[in-house]
Amino acid sequence: MLNECQSIMRFGLILIACIMSWECLTIHEYPAENNLSKVVIGYYASWKKNEFDHNKIQYKYLTHIAHAFTKPDSKGNLIVNEDYLYPELNQTAHENNVKVIMSIGGWGNCEGFPGMSSSAENRERFIDQVLEFSKNNNYDGVDIDWEFVSNPEEQKNFVFFIKELSVSLKAQNPPLLLTMAAPSGNFWGRWINYEEVVDYFDYISCMTYEYHGEWSTHSGHNSPLYTCNNDFCGSMNDSHLYFLKRQVPLKKLLLGIPFFGKSFDCSGLYQKFEKSNYYGYSEIMNFLNSGWSYTWDDCSEVPCIQNRDKTEIVSFDDRRSIDLKCKYIKENGISGVIIWELSQDYYQDSSVLLEVIGKEFKRD
Repeated sequence: MLNECQSIMRFGLILIACIMSWECLTIHEYPAENNLSKVVIGYYASWKKNEFDHNKIQYKYLTHIAHAFTKPDSKGNLIVNEDYLYPELNQTAHENNVKVIMSIGGWGNCEGFPGMSSSAENRERFIDQVLEFSKNNNYDGVDIDWEFVSNPEEQKNFVFFIKELSVSLKAQNPPLLLTMAAPSGNFWGRWINYEEVVDYFDYISCMTYEYHGEWSTHSGHNSPLYTCNNDFCGSMNDSHLYFLKRQVPLKKLLLGIPFFGKSFDCSGLYQKFEKSNYYGYSEIMNFLNSGWSYTWDDCSEVPCIQNRDKTEIVSFDDRRSIDLKCKYIKENGISGVIIWELSQDYYQDSSVLLEVIGKEFKRD
């Protein structure tokens, strides 16, 4: 069994080999052929394949696809569901100059991370399996979506894991990408030593959505651009400022854009509620077309809709709010966006919201 000293020696040897490669520790940029000025990573949910196959994706508006999800077990084995493999997705993306990264974890898939990262032996086993799977199935890298690192022991082991994984990925020819889906604020972010691991990531993607939901004490916007009414739950702007304080450089920072909204069974924002649901953009458009009323929030710069008897509201993003968020990203020099997830804005045979992003980030 490898101890920590052996792990450090192995890490050092890989690092030396990596430094000797001119490309190894540079950011692996999106393809030069792509017509976008910003990074656009769209998550593709593997369980949506039957209703939203690879032929429906608007690749011209993307630089990367994050294929969700595989996961670790507690012994360091990579777990891949039988319906995950989708070679047509990878092939078609590459034909359109879009990179594909394997996303590991995601909500409900993270119970194996603490055990996997807890020993040098488990980490080595997992990293070797990730590399083999990525190379055998034409992935351009991996995305770590550990929800969430939550105590000092996991905090320490997360650093070991990311450093070892990154060095192994960058030692490949060509080097493979490493990205991370990161929590939007300090509640979970306090357990991540961004200052120590940021150099090992190509991009750190802040999940700037679900600021309110079934866990919150009051109703509110799913993904407000700005904080209003002294709401302590936060906003995209708050998260941007938080990551700057945590020393994540703009060239590596991506902010999240949701293609979904959250509902609350109450009559307005900042109220108590009993139940909250999750709806994709296409579902929300069906509500709007059935008679729900639309309201634009000038302060948060996002919309919401309300049912006729005023017992339920849904906060979401539409063309207008996403356009404003893309302008915010350009004005503040942020590298780009992540999207959760690509099937949810497919409405009337068109990727309505993705098109807004692609046109706003089109190269001049």
